[in-house]
Amino acid sequence: MDKIISCNYPELSPEFTELFNDAEKTLIIVGVIGKSNLPNCNKMLCFDLFSCHSIFLQEDGPERAENRIKFYYETGSNYIFLHFETAYDHHIANDLIKKADFDYFLPFNTQMRTRFARMIFFATQICHIVVFVETSSEFDASYLSIFKALKIIREKYVLKFLPKLLKNTNISGAIAREYRLCSPRFIFFFEKISRPVDNLISYEIEKEEQIYQMLRSNFIITNNSNLSLFSVPKNKNKKFLYINTNDKIHSDPVVDSVEFLLQYINATPETEEELYSIRPYRGYATNYFQDTKTKDYEEKQKSFLKLLNEHIEEAMSTGFDDSIAKYRGKTHFVRPGMKMWYEIFKFMHKIFIENANNPNFEANDPDYKAYLDNFYKILDIDQQFFYDSCTHGYDLALLNYSELLPHHYSKSYHESKLASALEIFHKYARGTESESLEDKLRDTCEAIWLNGKQQCELLSLRGNPCILLTKHASNEGTNHSSGVVYISTCNCGKTQGRREDPYTLKKANYEFYQIMQQSCSVCEKASIIDFPIFIPSSSEYKAAQVSNKNIMNLILSEFSNKTPNEEEKNSDQHHLSASQKTQESESDLSIGSISDDELGIKDKKKHQDDSDDEMNEIIVKIGEIDVKEKQTEASTTEYLPGMILANSPQGLLPQFPSWSLMCIGASSLYSHNTGLTESQQPGFLSGSQFLLAWDVKVRLEHAQTWAENYEKNRSRKKQKQLTTQNSSGTFFTLKIFIGMEYECFARHRFTMDSNHTVLRGASGGGSKACGSKVVLANMPLYFLCPCRQIGQLIRIHVVTPKAPVNITLDPKIKIRRETENIFVTGWKEPVKLTQSAYWVLRLPYVYQAEGDPIPIPQNVPSSVEALRYGFLMEGMFGIKEDESDVLP
Repeated sequence: MDKIISCNYPELSPEFTELFNDAEKTLIIVGVIGKSNLPNCNKMLCFDLFSCHSIFLQEDGPERAENRIKFYYETGSNYIFLHFETAYDHHIANDLIKKADFDYFLPFNTQMRTRFARMIFFATQICHIVVFVETSSEFDASYLSIFKALKIIREKYVLKFLPKLLKNTNISGAIAREYRLCSPRFIFFFEKISRPVDNLISYEIEKEEQIYQMLRSNFIITNNSNLSLFSVPKNKNKKFLYINTNDKIHSDPVVDSVEFLLQYINATPETEEELYSIRPYRGYATNYFQDTKTKDYEEKQKSFLKLLNEHIEEAMSTGFDDSIAKYRGKTHFVRPGMKMWYEIFKFMHKIFIENANNPNFEANDPDYKAYLDNFYKILDIDQQFFYDSCTHGYDLALLNYSELLPHHYSKSYHESKLASALEIFHKYARGTESESLEDKLRDTCEAIWLNGKQQCELLSLRGNPCILLTKHASNEGTNHSSGVVYISTCNCGKTQGRREDPYTLKKANYEFYQIMQQSCSVCEKASIIDFPIFIPSSSEYKAAQVSNKNIMNLILSEFSNKTPNEEEKNSDQHHLSASQKTQESESDLSIGSISDDELGIKDKKKHQDDSDDEMNEIIVKIGEIDVKEKQTEASTTEYLPGMILANSPQGLLPQFPSWSLMCIGASSLYSHNTGLTESQQPGFLSGSQFLLAWDVKVRLEHAQTWAENYEKNRSRKKQKQLTTQNSSGTFFTLKIFIGMEYECFARHRFTMDSNHTVLRGASGGGSKACGSKVVLANMPLYFLCPCRQIGQLIRIHVVTPKAPVNITLDPKIKIRRETENIFVTGWKEPVKLTQSAYWVLRLPYVYQAEGDPIPIPQNVPSSVEALRYGFLMEGMFGIKEDESDVLP
């Protein structure tokens, strides 16, 4: 039995040192590469090539190692094996996965492909024959991309730098023609067959044809084998594929050892009689493995050793000539001495394996440097495919975003277009580049939007974005435009006109109504009561700095930190006697007060239980003079930004009024039978154009001298109002008409008969609803119009009676209970309305304190919830003596 020696490179054993120093001895170099499922990654266990069992091929030292090359040589043979352990061996791949730290498997897999490809290319440079081992019976088509990439690398880089690197070495002459031993012949070894086949030889021929066609169609092998990465036999009688059928490859070593011993004993064929003749008696030591021996003998007739020896004998005799047609006979094939071959091996290993695995290596030759830099990129077909797919998706997505873009557009439109573009991108985007290209797509689309196409989008006071370009000229918002146009009514309610969506408080609450006043005949002639505004004393004035924190403290102090007695007193305001009310108000009576439950929910049931015909008795003392508090003078250098709040600093006034109060004519303008006609007040919904009658009984208490003068004065004025005399004074029954008008965005106008219902008048005449329901309740600032749009409380209509008293107004608007903003007119005292007149109080269109404007609600779900968005506080109306009737 010949001796088998082995060692790992570069630690050579003495036997291999002697072998590789022999300059005359020539051997055929057989490389073994591919995949293995064994822990030691030995792909030669199933070859059955040596004169011993595979158990003697177990490794010494480390169990396995990537890029390890091991030499196997059987003394007396004419070939040497180079066994390559690579990243494609299953256990090595598993070790690499455990050690690796990666976010994506694709780059890691590409690194494994690259290292495996380097070993394949190295094998093609220093081997005559390469046995390519596959653990299954199917050719892995993913090898095609590796082979094709290696062929490109060889033609594009290796054939450029390798001649220059070999020029100054002593090995250049041995491989000077093609810079490798030959175009190595590949033999494919399949370790097992996946399914039983009837004719194994036909199956192998079929597989060979499939592999050959794949290699030819991908131009891995060509007619000229010198230009191919490797070759396969051109003669169909010479096979290059072997499928192993021995199911004992991975069997029990003990059983295999016994079988090996029996094979040795039964090495010489003998007849049955000769076997029996040497036994002591018949049946002694019957050969239990006789069937196995016969089967093994038959299987040896089809062995990989026989197939390999055919190729080795051809290589030893004539070399490989696998070119076709005109290229036949021009094939390069050399068998250098082992000393020269080992020098070639070391040189090739250094430039193709060692330098490539050294991250600190710097190549001097530009072509060699290009090879090292581009090897990974060319092998990286998976990532390149995904990158190309991502790039294609990126181009389509960007085209989708750029199509049909308007001149400028809003952020929401930009986000909508971007979402559509990303949806297209995600259909194609895969791999590690998808995230970076997605970020690039977002940045590019945003750059398109920001570079001259960004819409201003500054919100108007009604919450609509500006549709102009961002860089349009702007002066305190005067040039902004949302493109939204509303239909609004003038101060008196006579004339309707188009209102552009306002961007400033002045334009919303003042300028529009000033413009409408010029085209309204009623507003021009109406008697107007002015509201206090800022009047500068010089050209140098500024907005006052008002602390919201201080305002909130004042509010909480006023409305939240009351003592229990103060709360009880405030809650019982309605139940005070007439004399008590008179004494407290000193001839100025306010009907109603701010209850504890400012939303009106607590008192609603009480008001509903009252009869609509109930008349309130009010006591007014005549001839007494109000004691006026000392008022702080208004500032002439600082104005109040925004609107006046109940707790605004004393002496600060706004630059313009946000309210309007005017007398549009005599009380006869209103007829309770017909209500407000279309010619007088256009836009009212049918049945909702009526004012509510509020009947109030007033008792005047006065001195005798005043009574005599009053009687004379009453006779002179032909007072027709019904009066009654008694010992306590004179009773008056007043009929005041009140209307709480709402206006929606759809130009509808309507009034309400309570704080939770819209007025719907009877078809035969005026409304029977009682005005006390709106006077003695908090009226919501926003309420749903019957058209389902949001209606806003915008006007209060008051028709005063003929009587020796004045109706007074002191409106307070509270918006959002949690913020405690209470807007007031700024009057020092409630304003008096003249008798027998039609008055219209126009409320602000937009409410704004010192900060941003208060947005209107987008939806009012119910009448109860409506009060939570703001309301007109009860206690707005009062009755006061007419001082013009009091004679001195």
